Amino acid sequence: MNNEGFVKKLNEKMTRLINKSTMVEQAMAYSLLSAGKRIRPVLIKLICEDMGVQEDLIWNPAMAVELFHTASLIHDDLPQIDDSPLRRGRPSCHVVFGNDMAILAGDGLMLMAFCVLNQTPADPVSKSMLFDLFSKSTYDVLIGEAMDVEFTGKEKDINDVIEMYRKKTGALFSFCFAIGAILMKKLEYLEKLINVGSTFGVWFQIVDDLKDVSGKDENVGKTTGRDKALGKPTVVNIMGIQEAKNFADNLYESVIVQLKSLSLNKVVDFLCALRE
Repeated sequence: MNNEGFVKKLNEKMTRLINKSTMVEQAMAYSLLSAGKRIRPVLIKLICEDMGVQEDLIWNPAMAVELFHTASLIHDDLPQIDDSPLRRGRPSCHVVFGNDMAILAGDGLMLMAFCVLNQTPADPVSKSMLFDLFSKSTYDVLIGEAMDVEFTGKEKDINDVIEMYRKKTGALFSFCFAIGAILMKKLEYLEKLINVGSTFGVWFQIVDDLKDVSGKDENVGKTTGRDKALGKPTVVNIMGIQEAKNFADNLYESVIVQLKSLSLNKVVDFLCALRE
């Protein structure tokens, strides 16, 4: 199945998760089923294909990651955090449904993520490992978001900011990169793939920061210029645009080298296309 077909089927499966009988479910569906790129689920698909995982084991982890990621975006956009009125090219959840319902919608998607992951048709040991790593990764996302809030308006060391990126963005990517090794019981690769995912997440966040500085709302799909307006200490603000680009390039090349060493060729091709 190509990536476009996978995303289409993923969206169909996620549509059936929420019945929309209540306002909070309508808010959940509004954000979940918006035109996201589904980068994390596609990464899971490609990593699992590269490692020989059977298709029926891929769907639940892929949906769980997208559910949690969407929930984190809802909360991130709230006036109390980033106060962003635009997400994925349309008004943010709180703009349409109100702050209170957006908070509950984010909570609902997070809880649903764990329910969906728990239904993965894997053997008990693999399922337990998936659940443990997902629990740790999502908690790290929370800590990273809290660090982001705490750091706002303050001068921070570059190492503090990078550690925040590893948790806020890298933790969920670490889970994505590790799924194939867990399901195929190739645990000798697990720690390396977790670290690769973390490094990729730092690269991904720096690229996002660069878009915030130089991108346009209609191209990026969300409100740009928020980092500077909110006084966030980012790699771009600390290093400057060119040095941040150089740093990001080095991280990217490191990720590619490590993925090639594991013969994760479909993933490499996808990341090369993602970078363009």
